[in-house]
Amino acid sequence: MASERKMSRREWFRLSTPRTEPSNKGDSTNSSMGETSPALKAIEHPVNHDGMDLSELPPMREALLNEAEVQDLFSDIAAFGSDVLLMQRSARSPRAAVSKATTAEQLRAVQDSFLAGAVPRLQIRYHWQEQNWIDTLERREDGFRLIRIAHAVAK
Repeated sequence: MASERKMSRREWFRLSTPRTEPSNKGDSTNSSMGETSPALKAIEHPVNHDGMDLSELPPMREALLNEAEVQDLFSDIAAFGSDVLLMQRSARSPRAAVSKATTAEQLRAVQDSFLAGAVPRLQIRYHWQEQNWIDTLERREDGFRLIRIAHAVAK
C-alpha cells in the first residue's frame, strides 16, 4: 500500500488539502501538499495606503502549475463550472478580448492556445458552488502561475 495519498482532481479544484494520517514510524515529516501537487498559497494583503478596509477584499490564492495541471484545471472548469467567461490578450493587442465559453471544445481551444504560448495571460471567470471564481493564468519560464479569487454571490 502506498504511503503517499495522491490528491484527486476534484480535491484540487475545491482547494482542499488531503488529510494525512500520522506516520507510525515516529517521524514528523509527513508529505505535504506543496511537495507533490500544487498548493494554493494565500497571498498577503498589499500595503494599505488609502485607509481602505482590506478585510472586505476576497482572499487570493496562488500556485505554480505544470502543463498537465493546467489541462486538469480546464477539464475541471468544463465539468463543474457554469457561466464561463474568458478574457484573453495576445502579445499584440492592447486590450483583452472577452468571450463566453459555452462548450468544452471552446475551452479546449483556449487551453491549446494558452499552452502553445499564443496567449501569455488568460483570465477565466466562472460560477461554481454558489460563488463566482476568477482564475488568472500567466505563462512563466518555470511553469504557469495561477491566481485564484472567489467572490460570494450577492443576494
